[in-house]
Amino acid sequence: MIALRGETDMKPVRFEISNTTSLATIPSVPGVYLFRDPNDNVLYVGKAGDLRNRLSSYLKSGSSVSPKTVLIMKLAGSFEIIVTSNEKEALILEALLIKEYRPKYNVVLRDDKAYPFLKLDIKKPFPRISVVRRRAKDGALYFGPYPSAKAVREVMKSISCLFRLRTCSYRSMKTRVRACLLHQIGRCSAPCVGAVSEKDYADQVRQVRLFLKGRTGPLLRNLRSQMEEASEALEFEKAAILRDQVYSIEKIVERQSIVAGIHSNWDIIGLARSGDASALAVLQVRDGVVQGHEVYNLSRIIEETDKEILSVFIRQFYQQSPLPKEIIIPHDIEDSDLISEWLFDLAGRKVALRRPARGLKCRLLEMAKTNAAQAMLSFERQHEEWREKAGLLMDILNLKYAPEKVEGMDISTTGGELPVGSLVAFYRGRPNKKGYRHYNIKGVSGINDCAMIREMMMRRTARGREKGDLPDLFLIDGGRLQLVNAVEAADSAGLLGEFDVVALAKETRDEGEKIFRPGWPKPLILPRHHTVLLFLQQVRDEAHRFGINFHRKKRDSKRLCSRLSEISGIGPKRQRALLKHFGSLTGVCRASSEEINKVPGISKDLARTIHRHLRSDQ
Repeated sequence: MIALRGETDMKPVRFEISNTTSLATIPSVPGVYLFRDPNDNVLYVGKAGDLRNRLSSYLKSGSSVSPKTVLIMKLAGSFEIIVTSNEKEALILEALLIKEYRPKYNVVLRDDKAYPFLKLDIKKPFPRISVVRRRAKDGALYFGPYPSAKAVREVMKSISCLFRLRTCSYRSMKTRVRACLLHQIGRCSAPCVGAVSEKDYADQVRQVRLFLKGRTGPLLRNLRSQMEEASEALEFEKAAILRDQVYSIEKIVERQSIVAGIHSNWDIIGLARSGDASALAVLQVRDGVVQGHEVYNLSRIIEETDKEILSVFIRQFYQQSPLPKEIIIPHDIEDSDLISEWLFDLAGRKVALRRPARGLKCRLLEMAKTNAAQAMLSFERQHEEWREKAGLLMDILNLKYAPEKVEGMDISTTGGELPVGSLVAFYRGRPNKKGYRHYNIKGVSGINDCAMIREMMMRRTARGREKGDLPDLFLIDGGRLQLVNAVEAADSAGLLGEFDVVALAKETRDEGEKIFRPGWPKPLILPRHHTVLLFLQQVRDEAHRFGINFHRKKRDSKRLCSRLSEISGIGPKRQRALLKHFGSLTGVCRASSEEINKVPGISKDLARTIHRHLRSDQ
């Protein structure tokens, strides 16, 4: 159970739902309530300034009860209450619990994520530039956040082309013996092989800092001055490089859309609705420049008003996103005073919620609404395309359930050693990375894919029954035997018939890939470009990719441990220290004894022994 920071006494109190449930036992205080089904899954989370009054609308029958409330009470077996000190705490706790449980009947922000930053680690020699999702108190410089991964990639590309800062890891730089491809194409100054002095590299870092801070004026003046000095010194090649830098930076500045004063830092939120879904576009203005926009989907909207949707979105969105000075909204929002207090606590300053009637902010708000409407149309088209594809899957594969949630299973092993299972999840035809899992196969020895699939299915269905998150369709990478073992595992778990199972066998002798289903006497072979086959291949190939990457890491780790374990004085702790320091077995093999000696816990004599042993194997 999540608790607010500093609040350790907020314990949930459970009530079973029956005809004898008494409202008198529920306190008239602020708090949060959770409805659960008989399997203990959370159906709905809500907040209230007065728990007794709010819950009376659920527990008392009558004609005025909304259809959503009737549905929740029909499915619920119990509810919990958590008392808070005030309404603001209830507001925050509700958002945290929705994010944790993602209840079926709450409005849920599907695309929540952390915004990317650019990190410049100036504490180390030859600082590198990298993309991160979280800021840490490590002395590094952080620039951003950027509105999307695409935006941050464009900035990284510009930095690489203009200033040639390295992007490789410190481990990679330590072990490199020759410059990489980026240096050869002019996008890295290659400090790893001494191709640039520390002083010249520091100049590049200073230029990058000016560029990322938006101080292009001083940066351009500095570059033009260097260009003139190089030209006067007859260093024409250097002058030409600086000239190209100046030209490229000027072009980048021209492309920026400056819409307001330099101190304008706004988020403009546009809203569009259709049926039980909505799209929200967030247009970000930082230092007067439009940095781009991001679009988010809110699902499970049944009876919520625009005011409620905006309130839910703001509470979920700004849990992980940086706060601007102003948030421009198209409508008033529910609990606006409480949300304003919460935003103040998050930012440590006032964050204004404004609904403009005219002027620049109003025009930007119309732009955000247009973006949201276009995103809504795109979402509807994608949904319609998936409905058609799902219909084809049901018809051609004779499925019992509409395959909204599909999970693919695969086994990766080398001659029966280090077997691992991979599971990937798709929702409405798109990968759902939160559902990806790896399985270390424990109960099977030797080469026995069928038994491994059986173990994996038993473990997955056991967790699925406990958490209530089983998919509609399992896709097994394999043939009839793998399918039989998967079905038997589901049967032994008492879940046969709760989902569909399909197996896809790889093509042999140009026969085409074969699709197996329980009860089919013969496999189905579809044309190579059939929509159903292409989707099944997509799921199968993703499971294979996900599994093989994990298997390679395990194999490389074992190889390192096995070679190092032959050396007297090297145990598991020192093996982990070497791997962490150099990143891979190759890195340890390339290192000199002096570099190995720098690893904590490795003496000079032991470093020489390790170096001799690994070099003798090469």
